[in-house]
Amino acid sequence: MTITALIHAYRKPGLSVDDFKKHYEAHVILLKRLAADDFPLSHKRTYVARNSVQAAPDGASSRNATTPAVLLAGQQADFDFDAYAELTFADQLSLAAFAAKTQTPEAAAQIAADEEKFLDRAKTGIVMMGDVIETTK
Repeated sequence: MTITALIHAYRKPGLSVDDFKKHYEAHVILLKRLAADDFPLSHKRTYVARNSVQAAPDGASSRNATTPAVLLAGQQADFDFDAYAELTFADQLSLAAFAAKTQTPEAAAQIAADEEKFLDRAKTGIVMMGDVIETTK
């Protein structure tokens, strides 16, 4: 059974939406190189759609005052994160192998140094996902 981890990623304050996306994409290449054969089955990134505006809309946070999310429902503050990533592993052993490679002192230092360039690491969170129930057409 596959194992899925979900990341809510927040861009570093002052970094543009485009620069965040470019750096995150380069970061995944770094992870892939460091993890080699233990890279997840997939590492899917989805970026929040944002507009650039001159004045902050109601409910906008200071983080995204001029780059509010394109809302269909909810409040701006609910969508302060900039991307979510879904990492899928074949099984628990595969996740453990990835963690072992990326948490060696050398790899962890490279990853942390790179993340400091584009992520607000204090806000970014990772959670294991549980049951998946899918409804299709």
